[in-house]
Amino acid sequence: MADVIPFRGILYNQEKIGDMSKVVAPPYDVITPGLQDALYRRHPYNIVRLILGKIEPDDRPGCDRYSRAADELRRWKDEGVLVRDERPAIYCYTQTYTVDGSKRTRKGFIALSRLEAFGKGRVYPHESTLAGPKQDRLKLMEACRANFCCIFSLYRDDRTVTSLLEEGIRESAPIMDILDDDGIENRLWRIDDPEAIKGISSAMEGRRLFIADGHHRYETALTYRNMMKEKTAGFTGREAFNYVMMYFSSMDDEGLAIMPTHRVVHSIEGFEPVSFLKRCTEYFDVDEITFEDGGEPKARERLAGLMKHKGQSLPAFGLYIRGLNAYHLLTLKSRDIMDRVSSGSMPEVFKELDVTILHSLVLSRILGLTEESQKRQENIIYIKDLSTAIDETRKGKNQLAFLLNPTRIEQVKAVAEAGYVMPQKSTYFYPKLLSGIVINSLEAEEAVVLPAEL
Repeated sequence: MADVIPFRGILYNQEKIGDMSKVVAPPYDVITPGLQDALYRRHPYNIVRLILGKIEPDDRPGCDRYSRAADELRRWKDEGVLVRDERPAIYCYTQTYTVDGSKRTRKGFIALSRLEAFGKGRVYPHESTLAGPKQDRLKLMEACRANFCCIFSLYRDDRTVTSLLEEGIRESAPIMDILDDDGIENRLWRIDDPEAIKGISSAMEGRRLFIADGHHRYETALTYRNMMKEKTAGFTGREAFNYVMMYFSSMDDEGLAIMPTHRVVHSIEGFEPVSFLKRCTEYFDVDEITFEDGGEPKARERLAGLMKHKGQSLPAFGLYIRGLNAYHLLTLKSRDIMDRVSSGSMPEVFKELDVTILHSLVLSRILGLTEESQKRQENIIYIKDLSTAIDETRKGKNQLAFLLNPTRIEQVKAVAEAGYVMPQKSTYFYPKLLSGIVINSLEAEEAVVLPAEL
C-alpha cells in the first residue's frame, strides 16, 4: 500500500458561505470556552459545531455533542454547504505570518497517510498523550466517521517534494484564501492532476514522518482503525479508515517556526530570592541585567539578545523574580553537569534540552518540585508569550518566570529517532493549522484510491 495518497476532500461551498474566515477555527485543543462562544455566534456553519460542540445540561449517551455533530454534518451535506470533490486530490496549504518583524511562509500539503503504530515503521511521535482527549476524539470519530482536523507532520526534504508542489500549483489560483483572527494568510490549492499526484506520492514513499502536532488524534485514528478492522468482513486494507488526513511540511522549510513555552512558578513555600540565586550558581553562570540603565524595556531587550546568543553554545534561559528590579540569565556552566547529576540515568538526547535542564536542575533539585507535581502542573503555569509570562509573575501567588529559547527542530528529530518523547510543553509549532479547510470521510464502505489507479 502507498504511504501517502490523495483523497476526495469535503470542502465548504464558498458560494453559500461567502466569507470563509467566518467558518474556520483553530484546532479544538486551543479553543477556550470564550472563543467557543464567539465562534458559535460568528456563523451557524462554523466548524466549531463539529469539532467542539457545546455540552448541554440534559446530555446523555446518544444525545450529546457527538451525536449533534453527526447530525449537523449530515445536514450541511444535504444542504450543499459542504461539498465533496469529484476527483481525488492533494491539497497544497501555505500559511504566511510575521514573527520577530520578519514575514515567513510555511509550505506544505494535505493528503492521507497510511496508519501505522508508533515504533513499527516510519511514523515517530515526539510528545506523550493523555487518555481523556483520546476518548473524547474517539467518540467524535465514531459518531461522524470523518477527520475534521489535520495531523501535523514533518519530513526531511531535499526540495524534491517542495519542487513538485510548486510545479503542481504553478498555473492555478488558490481555491481558498483566508485571513484568520491572528492575521495569518491561509491559502489552499487543489492538485488533482494524476501525474502530479503520482510524483508527490512516489517522492514521499518511505520517508520518515515526525508528528509535530496532533498526537492524540493520531492515536485515536489508530484505535478507530483497529475497532473498524474487527467489524469489517473481508478486510482488505483499502478501507478509508486505514488512513488519516495529514498535513506534511518539510523540516527544512524556511517558514517552519517553533516557539517556546515559558514557565511561571507559584506558591513555593519559603521561597527567598537571594538564597535561590545562590543555589543556581552551583550549576549555572548567573548574569544580572538590572533595570537601572535604560529601564525595564531595555533590560528585557538585552535579556532576549543574551538568551539567543548564549543559547547557541550552551543551554541558557532567562529568569524574572517578582519584586526584583532585574532579569537574570542562567547559562549551564559545562556540558558534563548533566552527566554528574543524572548518574547516567538520563538519555543523551535530553542532556542539552533547555526544558530538561530547567525541570531537573532548577524545578526539582533547587525548588523541590517532584516530577509528579510538575506533571500535574501544581505549581507551574505554561504561557506562550514572553511579555505575558512576565506580567503574570507580578500577580497573585506567582513568584518566578523562566523564559526559554525555542527548541530546535534538530533536537525534536533526535529525540523522536531515539525512541523517546519530548518533555512536557517543550515545542509549540507556529502557526496552528486551521480546522475547516478540508474534511476527510471515513465511511467504512469506501475504498481509497491509490495513485497508481488514477
